[in-house]
Amino acid sequence: MHPVRSIFALGVLAGLGGASSADKGSNSTNQVLNRSRQPFTLTSDAGVDGGTLSASCTCDDSGASPALSWWNAPAGTKEFALMMTTRPGDGTIKWNWVLYSIPAFIAGLPKNSTGVGLPGANSRRSNRAYEPPCSQGPGPKLYTLTVYALSDSPKLPVQVSPVTGEVLTQAISSITLGSASLNLSYTRLLSGRTAK
Repeated sequence: MHPVRSIFALGVLAGLGGASSADKGSNSTNQVLNRSRQPFTLTSDAGVDGGTLSASCTCDDSGASPALSWWNAPAGTKEFALMMTTRPGDGTIKWNWVLYSIPAFIAGLPKNSTGVGLPGANSRRSNRAYEPPCSQGPGPKLYTLTVYALSDSPKLPVQVSPVTGEVLTQAISSITLGSASLNLSYTRLLSGRTAK
């Protein structure tokens, strides 16, 4: 091949290679941007949003707290709080699980989690632990798990111990950057087993 033509051909190939690298860089940037646009999300192996809560997380079985995972927390998140609530027939809010002071680097909890964050009091027995759903009434009950991304640590009344779900809800209202929820239903039969 003529020397000039050889140099020109090599230049074209180099240019194509450079364009390919630029495209790859652009694609990587777009992937990062797409991930950042995704919403704050909470999932669990105990059930999909809108589905049925696993019996293993209720008093009809082992009563284990569910494993949870969350991602895409808002920028500026300093810590997390977690609550599991239900509304019985009288319309009040009951708390099955209250947990706060979860470090910002935590992105989930294993099944039967202990030692992460500070537990608050549940509504049933006021003890600082996960209280497995154990509805005494007929029909399906809806349980909502919500993780809150906080811009600061909640300022809690010093005279309140243990911290209840109501107290924590009020304390985080002005410092919540975002939240992600998971709604799961559970129906108990007279035999004590979930309906299929």
